[in-house]
Amino acid sequence: MHFAIYGAGGLGAYYGARLTEAGHDVGLIARGAHLKAIQDHGLTIHSPVGDVHLPRPTATSDPADIGEVDVVVVAVKTWQVVEILQTMRPLVGNRTLIVPFLNGVEASDQLAAAYGKDRVLGGLSRIFCEIQSPGVIRHLNPGAYVEFGELDGRLTDRVESLCEAFMTTGAETKASKNIRAALWEKLLMVGSWAGLGALSRSTLGEICAQPELRGLADRAMDEGIQVGKSQGYPLDKNLKENLWALYQNLPYDSTASLMRDILDGRPSELDAWNGVIVRFGQQTGVPTPVHEFTYHALLPMERRARGEVLNTASRIG
Repeated sequence: MHFAIYGAGGLGAYYGARLTEAGHDVGLIARGAHLKAIQDHGLTIHSPVGDVHLPRPTATSDPADIGEVDVVVVAVKTWQVVEILQTMRPLVGNRTLIVPFLNGVEASDQLAAAYGKDRVLGGLSRIFCEIQSPGVIRHLNPGAYVEFGELDGRLTDRVESLCEAFMTTGAETKASKNIRAALWEKLLMVGSWAGLGALSRSTLGEICAQPELRGLADRAMDEGIQVGKSQGYPLDKNLKENLWALYQNLPYDSTASLMRDILDGRPSELDAWNGVIVRFGQQTGVPTPVHEFTYHALLPMERRARGEVLNTASRIG
């Protein structure tokens, strides 16, 4: 299959490399120093399941250099989806599928509004990857999981075909009958602790080890589960237990991209993680005090990173 990975950061570059290694035709869309390093020195993946080096991958900042493909994997930040709705058009033909790999729950609907529901699938990946240095990706957990589904819950041949393609990367794959519920569970996987990690400047291991922080993360899970149920999602009854088991198996020094972005002064996915749980909770009358505090306490840093001017008229003392 012919793929375009729009957003070849940690996750996007990892799957782009694995798909290329498996014989698929892949174009990577990246930018800045990361793109230049890939173009000059190739793409390197350091992974507990095997390293990869692609000496000359197809990499560009201009989708027109790639043209129409079978599948566009959207792996930008959630807040960048609106920005790329027009720039990705050269990749999309009459038979192109668009699959977002993002942590939020709203990207598929944004893409469907622009390109039509018939061209968009729901997709998710459970993997921890980061850019170690320009052109070099660090894969943290020993495995990868992907899930795809039609937004209306049907099982279709195109979902099965996409699963088969990603099986060649070594990832565990699933064709979903309820991708929206799966996306909500994925949101809780990161949204329950990432903001707390940014506030406390703590790794996932430190959050799990400190009873006070662990308790807050546990309450954040409860809030997210209740909000998800209020949306009608059939969430796994063992979701909390499964999340804690997953956390215990990740490296002690694991951090989320939201935490790294906020602490480095970059725009983050705060609104799509903690913010969306707060908004949906308000819509359905579900209290979300841990998420509300986390979201509101991080908002000043988020707004500064976006260049938004804060009101400085009121002063105390």
